[in-house]
Amino acid sequence: MDEIEQRHLQSIAVPEVDVELGEVRVKDCNYIGSYNWLKQDSPTILVPGSPPQWQNRAVPYTIPPDTGVYFSDQNGYRMPKYVLLPLIMAVNKCAEIAKKTPFDWSSADIVTDRNGLRKLMRWVGGEDVRDFRLDLQLAGEHTVLVNRWEKRNREVFNGRTFGFSFEKASTVPAPGCKESTGHHRIVTYDLNGLKMVVRFEVDACIPPPAKYPRKSISSIDELTSTMNAIHLSQSTRPSQYLTVLEGGTEVSQTAVVELVTRSQMNMQMNGFNWKEAYPQLFFSQTAHHFLAVHQRGRFQEIKKTKLSSDELQSVADDAQVDLKRVRQVLALIKDIVVMHGKKGRLSLICQGGELKVYSRRNEESCLPESALKLFEL
Repeated sequence: MDEIEQRHLQSIAVPEVDVELGEVRVKDCNYIGSYNWLKQDSPTILVPGSPPQWQNRAVPYTIPPDTGVYFSDQNGYRMPKYVLLPLIMAVNKCAEIAKKTPFDWSSADIVTDRNGLRKLMRWVGGEDVRDFRLDLQLAGEHTVLVNRWEKRNREVFNGRTFGFSFEKASTVPAPGCKESTGHHRIVTYDLNGLKMVVRFEVDACIPPPAKYPRKSISSIDELTSTMNAIHLSQSTRPSQYLTVLEGGTEVSQTAVVELVTRSQMNMQMNGFNWKEAYPQLFFSQTAHHFLAVHQRGRFQEIKKTKLSSDELQSVADDAQVDLKRVRQVLALIKDIVVMHGKKGRLSLICQGGELKVYSRRNEESCLPESALKLFEL
């Protein structure tokens, strides 16, 4: 935090629930973009890309543990200066491909990763509160850009978990996405009067009953040979920061799957923590949750739950108090960022359960000027 001013601008307390707010619900949730990161020397995304396809393997099956280096925040690793730029370029490119009206960026209140919303949810809930930092900047007249910030964007795994190996063993790359290193999806929705744009990583999707149409690019050789042939319009540039290639196939919101693994011993001792897991589904409106239970890597049960299921109704009801608090905090954050104007460079920092707003010495923008202009009315 060397670039943060030592004096904080203000503290934010966990708010008392506003009884007039009513039930916090997601309304008018729409997919607006997606992309896959590709194994390239320079930052390159495939738009719309596709998530890995769930294979529905019969249990039991045994897989090796996670070992090696995995991304905790691939966007931050590949685009540390402009973390939100792939989101914006993918949305613009998807509209161009579909020949739809471009997304109106000036209409958005908050542009964020789902991860930031989950951090705020833990903080207002007061349980398992972890230290975190979110960088904030104003775009246009009223849009708050929330940039994820992590100490490390990659983590080393030493054989104690099975989540990444389970994903690999239980899915196959979608056609045209073999060189993918991760799929991200962007949705927009109304959260009780706040227009949200939310990006999140997708583990898998339920494949369509019919084969994909042959629109996608099947190999890295084809990607390389077609890079010059693919038209990159001004709406998807600046290309000096990020290359955008067209490939993959758009996936329905109803087919998106979150994969989770737990050991049998953990489940017997602790059960499954839906208070922690539910906001992940809620803030991205992920339709399916697959919980895979194993004993030392031998997976014997996969419990499938839908976000819309009756089973989660009590979980959803219990989450309302904290969701109301998050909604109130988001409105407060927006007011603070708007008040500090376009030159403001703010950071929201939680340490020891205390949430404070700081100004940053670094005056660099979180987006290039060409992208910021999209938010002007």
